[in-house]
Amino acid sequence: MKYHSEFTKQYVDDICNALNEKGILMHHFNVPYSPENFSTLTKFLQEDILMSSDLYHFLTNKGLINRGKCPYTGQRIDDTFPSWSFMGSNRVYASHEGYEIMQREDNEEFEKVMGYPKPQRNNPMRSSRGCYIATVCYQSETAPEVIQLKKFRDDTLINFWFGRLFISTYYLFSPKISEYLKNKPKINTIIRKTVLDKIVNKITKK
Repeated sequence: MKYHSEFTKQYVDDICNALNEKGILMHHFNVPYSPENFSTLTKFLQEDILMSSDLYHFLTNKGLINRGKCPYTGQRIDDTFPSWSFMGSNRVYASHEGYEIMQREDNEEFEKVMGYPKPQRNNPMRSSRGCYIATVCYQSETAPEVIQLKKFRDDTLINFWFGRLFISTYYLFSPKISEYLKNKPKINTIIRKTVLDKIVNKITKK
């Protein structure tokens, strides 16, 4: 892992040690946590810490996530500084300089995976495009659940490289899937109750 400051090294070591002492393994490879398994601090924070509510809350309760210092630079910060979040609740704060580093590393990771630079904020990916599958399942583009899913797409998913990857993949396949789902109310009900309702409940949970 590339360290941006002495604090970064201590920050990552402390988190890895706490997870290993608890016997928690990396969900990707089922091995103990180690800085060597992550190319960047951003990848470490976004893919493992922020995406897992269990890990996030465990580490937060131990005071290891937001310590009043930027994970990248070690500068003193508070909750008025920029932050990245997942699901609107798991959040890590960074200094302005640290936030720029996070954005740069996220952009580089996206380009490495996708083979082209990440879309800008005004890219059509952040647009009024519908949630095709959800619209079919809820039978209305203006259903509150569909609006919530669009908001989550535009306010949260778009901010992460894996979120943008999901969005791109979704729009490759969802038109054909939604076309298939038309006039299949029983299947739509199953998808709505077992998948979509749970996602909506999760992203709207305070």
